Formats: sequence, C-alpha cells, structure tokens
Amino acid sequence: MASEAQKPLPDRQDIDTGAFWEGTERGELRVKRCEACARHHWPPRRGCPHCGSGALTWEAVSPTGKVFSWTVVHRSQTPGFEQEVPYAVVLVALDDAPGVRMVGNLRDCAPDRIAASMPVEAVFTPSADGSVKLVHWRPKG
Repeated sequence: MASEAQKPLPDRQDIDTGAFWEGTERGELRVKRCEACARHHWPPRRGCPHCGSGALTWEAVSPTGKVFSWTVVHRSQTPGFEQEVPYAVVLVALDDAPGVRMVGNLRDCAPDRIAASMPVEAVFTPSADGSVKLVHWRPKG
C-alpha cells in the first residue's frame, strides 16, 4: 500500500496553476477573472473561455460555496488513497464566482450526510511533505 507521502502532488511551478498554489499558501482561494468580460473561470487557462480575451488576472474569492454534485469513492484507483476509502469527492459551486465549480475531497462529513446545495468552506491542508497546501472542503458552520 502507498503511504500518505506517496500521493500525487501538484506542480507548484506550473504556468497555468502556479498562482493558485501561491494563494493556497496564504489561505486564499484564487480563480482567474477576465478583464474584458469580468467573468471568472476554472480550470485556469491562458485565454478566457467566454470571450477569448487573453487579459486575465488571478483574483481571491470567498472560500465558500455549495455542493453541486458529488461521488463517493469506494475503491480508489489513485495510488496513496487506498487507506481513505470510502471518501467523498464534491463539485462545489463557488459563492463569489458565478459559474465556477471546483472539485475536491469533502472532509468532516459522512458520505450519507452529503446533500445538494449543502454549504461548504475550503480548508487549506498542508501536504504530507509540507510542499503545498491542498484545498479540501468541509461543511460550513
């Protein structure tokens, strides 16, 4: 079995996501916003998916949202997660970024307690090796 330290980790130097990971280090949830049409988008890319503009900035948004959808993993296909099953993966509609949905693990909630539109908040959790703070979600309140 793979240990916690063997879980795959993001590349903090990635050209498309590096600024996101810089934000998580400060406890900020960041998404890209287009300066031309003012819309947010996720996942990050070099051009606005709404209007095509390349004038994009990273913006910190409220680390809150509502569960849009979810699944419960009973048999992990990803090395390092075998000991955590069952675990819930949620798709969260962010409160401050209309149309943006982010994927993440849901913590502190039994899988049978998850509900559509359940309010959640981001939790910035250090990776096992301390190299990055990962974003997880938990019920708000």
